[in-house]
Amino acid sequence: MNRDCNPEKVEELLISHLKEKNVFQMEKSWTIRDSPLSGYGVYANRDIRQNELIIVDAPLIIGPRAIGKHLQMCVCCYKKECALFPCDRGCGLPVCSVECKNSSQHANYECEYLRSLVPNCGTDWSSDLMLAVVPIRALFLTGQQRECLATFQSYQADVYYELDLLTKNVVNLPTEEDMKLMKHVCGAFYTNAFETVKVHDKDHSSSLRALYPMAALQNHCCVPNTSHHFDAEFRLYVNTTRPISAGEELTMTYTSLFWDNTLRRQFLSTTKHFSCMCGRCSDSTEFGSKLGALLCASDKCPGQLLPRDSLNMKSPWACDTCTVIINHRQIHSIRSGIAAVMEEVLYKTPRQVFKFMRRELRHLVPRTNYLLVDVKFRIISYYGKNDGITWQDLTDGELNVKANYCNDLLSILDTLGCGDCQKRDGRKRTFVTKSISHIEK
Repeated sequence: MNRDCNPEKVEELLISHLKEKNVFQMEKSWTIRDSPLSGYGVYANRDIRQNELIIVDAPLIIGPRAIGKHLQMCVCCYKKECALFPCDRGCGLPVCSVECKNSSQHANYECEYLRSLVPNCGTDWSSDLMLAVVPIRALFLTGQQRECLATFQSYQADVYYELDLLTKNVVNLPTEEDMKLMKHVCGAFYTNAFETVKVHDKDHSSSLRALYPMAALQNHCCVPNTSHHFDAEFRLYVNTTRPISAGEELTMTYTSLFWDNTLRRQFLSTTKHFSCMCGRCSDSTEFGSKLGALLCASDKCPGQLLPRDSLNMKSPWACDTCTVIINHRQIHSIRSGIAAVMEEVLYKTPRQVFKFMRRELRHLVPRTNYLLVDVKFRIISYYGKNDGITWQDLTDGELNVKANYCNDLLSILDTLGCGDCQKRDGRKRTFVTKSISHIEK
C-alpha cells in the first residue's frame, strides 16, 4: 500500500470499501499496521482459531486480463464460448446479446467513454480496446473509491501497454487527468491484481483480473498463515490455515506452494518486483521437501543437486553426496530443457501424461522435484473429472494411483508447515482430501 496514507486512514478506507460492498464483518479480527515485510500489513487484533473466516472482500475494479488469449469474450457478462458482435453504439467492444449491449454496466461506462474518444476500428470490435477496459472503468469510481484506489502501490512503468494501445486506436486522446488516473490503475494492477474466474457452466469459464483492497494489503509469505478462494460473485474469502496469535501478521502466498525456490523467487521478482528472503527461500532444501532438487550430473552418483546459496540466483549447485558442482548457467539450461519437454506433454491425455511421468520424467528429476509434483496434482485433477475418464472409468490401479498421489501432496504440505494452505488457483488440501474420501467410498 502507498505510504502517503497513515495506517489508521488506510483502515478507515478499507472498512468503507467493505461496507459499500456489503461484506464487512462487524466483529473484525484484523487491524492495519506497519509491516517489516513491506509497507503496511494486516495484523490479527485477537487470537484466531485455525480455519476461521477472517476476511471477505469484493473487487474494487474487475475486468478482462491483459493477455490476448483471454480477450475473446463479452465485455459485459464475460461469456466467450458464444457468438460475439461489436456493440452497435460504436464503442469498439464485443458483446454477446442485446441485453449486454443495453446493460447500464456497459452502456453508461466504458461504452460511453470510448464513444467520446471515437474508436478507429470501423464496424468491427477491437481486442486492443478490450485491454483498456479495466483502466477505463476506474474513471467511473466515486470519490471515496478513488481514495481507496490511491492507497495501492503502483508500479511505475516507462510505457503502459494498455494505454499505449488505447491511444493508437482512438481519434480523440484522453485528457491528462484521465491518463494520470489510468496509469495509476495499470501500475496497481501490475503489482496487486488477482486472477479470478467467471464460471458459465461446468465446461466453460472466463479468466478475469481484479483489485481486492483487503487482500492486496496482505503481504506475501512462502509459508502463509491464510488461504483464500472466490465465489461466483467474485467475492474473496480468507481463512486461517493455523492458529494465529494476537499481533501476528496475516499473510498469503502470491505463488503456488508447490513451486520450488527458484521458480517462486523469479516469479515474485518479475511480477511483484521484490525478492523474497523468507525462511523457506533461505533454505536450499525448503524445509526438507527438496522441491527444487535435480539429479546429480555424475552417472553413478545417487545424490541430488541443490544451490549452495538459494538467495543468490547465480549460486553454483552442489551434489549432496559427491563432489560435483554445476554452475548456474548449466543449471538454467537443464531446468529450461526439462520444462520444454513438460510443456509438450501437458497437452496430452491424462493417461498419456501419467505414462510419461512413470516412464520418463522420474528418470529426469528426483521424486521430490516440483515438476513431478505438478504432474501428480494434474493426474489427481484429471482422474475422475475429465470426459472419458470419470470415476466409473477408472481402474482399481488408477484409483490407487490417485489415492497415493493425494497422500504424497498432503505430505509435502505438512513438510512445508503449511497447515491447511492452498495455492491461489485451487483449494489443494481440501480438493486432495475430498479426492481421498471419494476413493475410499
